[in-house]
Amino acid sequence: MDSHLPDPDPPQQPAPVERQREVEAARLRAPRWWAPRPGRSDALSDTTARLIKLLLILVPAGWAIGYLYPPINHDVGCLLEIAHRWVNGERLYVDIIDVNLPLVFALHAIPELLSRATPFLGWTAMTWLTICFFIAIAASFLASRKLVHVVPSLAHPLTEAVVPPTLLFLFIVLPNENFGQREHLLMIAMAPYVLLASARAEGAEGRLSRLFVWSVAISAGVALAQKPHFMLIPLAVEAYVLVHRGIRPMLRDPVPWLIGGIAVAHLAYIVLLTPNYARFVLPIMFDSYAVMGGTSLRQVLLGATVLPTLLALLTLGALATFLSRTVAARVIVAYGVGAALAAAAQAKGWPYHVMPALGSAILLAAVTLSQMVDRYLPLSREAHRRPVAAIGATFLILLYFQAALSMTPFHKQRDFQDSITGVLLHVVERNAPNRKVLVLSPGIYPHYPMINYAHARMAMRFQTMWVLQGIYADCEEFATLYTAPEDMQDAERFLYESVSEDFDREKPDLLIVDRVPGIPRCQGREFAYLEYFQRNARFAQAFERYQHLMDVERYSIYKRR
Repeated sequence: MDSHLPDPDPPQQPAPVERQREVEAARLRAPRWWAPRPGRSDALSDTTARLIKLLLILVPAGWAIGYLYPPINHDVGCLLEIAHRWVNGERLYVDIIDVNLPLVFALHAIPELLSRATPFLGWTAMTWLTICFFIAIAASFLASRKLVHVVPSLAHPLTEAVVPPTLLFLFIVLPNENFGQREHLLMIAMAPYVLLASARAEGAEGRLSRLFVWSVAISAGVALAQKPHFMLIPLAVEAYVLVHRGIRPMLRDPVPWLIGGIAVAHLAYIVLLTPNYARFVLPIMFDSYAVMGGTSLRQVLLGATVLPTLLALLTLGALATFLSRTVAARVIVAYGVGAALAAAAQAKGWPYHVMPALGSAILLAAVTLSQMVDRYLPLSREAHRRPVAAIGATFLILLYFQAALSMTPFHKQRDFQDSITGVLLHVVERNAPNRKVLVLSPGIYPHYPMINYAHARMAMRFQTMWVLQGIYADCEEFATLYTAPEDMQDAERFLYESVSEDFDREKPDLLIVDRVPGIPRCQGREFAYLEYFQRNARFAQAFERYQHLMDVERYSIYKRR
């Protein structure tokens, strides 16, 4: 080559902007740690999906352990104590006065009898009640999981994956401090019943054995018979099934007949074996218990608990009706509306009353959202099966997060020793050798569950002063603070005399008087339970044997000399 020839042109360097674009393109082409590697699917592996599903069972199972620690719910403690006295031979509605129906005490007698039958275990009735609820939850969960695969309108991969862990959330996490309430048991029993109603509406009950159908129906019937208000639920559900199926299949269907038969049998038991309930307790209820709380059905229906639940049910129900067109979702809507009406019919507005309706709204949300994804996302049915575990876990995380925000989990268990219940328990254990106490208070808490954990006995036939709370709910113009004994109505006279009689006869170690009576001031004066009953000569004479021991928060405690 001639050395004098000029060198060829050197290669052109890319402009800075073009070079930057090439680097960015190379970076985008590079594999990332979160991106699937070549030749591998981006779907969840079967092992990962199984681990997620297992986690959605283990988390609520671990959560449930917290309920084994004190305290139990105060209403539950009161019912257990009444069942304990009943098993010991005292007569319902004679020696023990309460507004609950006999079936409620029969159910709460089960843990009491189990505790007596297994003394070698050392488990109290409170522990056995929690274990019985665990058994009921497990049975309901397994029955519901079976039914989810039977109901045709629930035959969607995501729905089948989301509904069972959602039910565990409703059974274990949602109740929180209301664990063990009658509405909690109702919610547990209603899940298989509602899913069975969906199968019946779609004519799929033939895939189930008669024993299974009867077991679900009987369990639902027992739970529904606890309160007359609960019967609004099967009326709503069976009305939808009747409209959907027609009259002839319903006449051959054993489910409504079994539920109705249990209700009728319970009514017959009340009339024939506990006539004092209708003769004596019901009049007191209408005079006193019905007016407690100062609320009406309309106020509760439009209140802060029932109204939002109804709105959620109707909104999600509209989506389910007009978009997914799911029979099961419509049955859940009927159940939720019936449960909301049952809560409103109790005219108290207490949070646990609305628990089944709230649970139905969450269950409806799980069904509706899962079916929206299954129906409208452009994926094949088989393609839906792979990501369902992750989607279900995401939905459940939101539920758990919301539950933790609304109420700190197990705060009462953590603070039990320093709570008023724990303090009173310590006082009773040290100063009541015979474990007899008389508590004059308008509420059930905190002397229940204190009485349960102290293994003490309430030294009167009433558990609270709810009769007086109802009678003195309003202060009429020119009314006296206390009604004169000769002017008392039957309910007040009975309480006035029976409490005095019980106090004199039982001779409790401690008399605990609540200084907050739960009764409005009248004529500028505060109602005082001790002053009220000391007008009775028998009570006043018995009280002479007592001296002031201490004041604990709002309670004055007197000890027998």
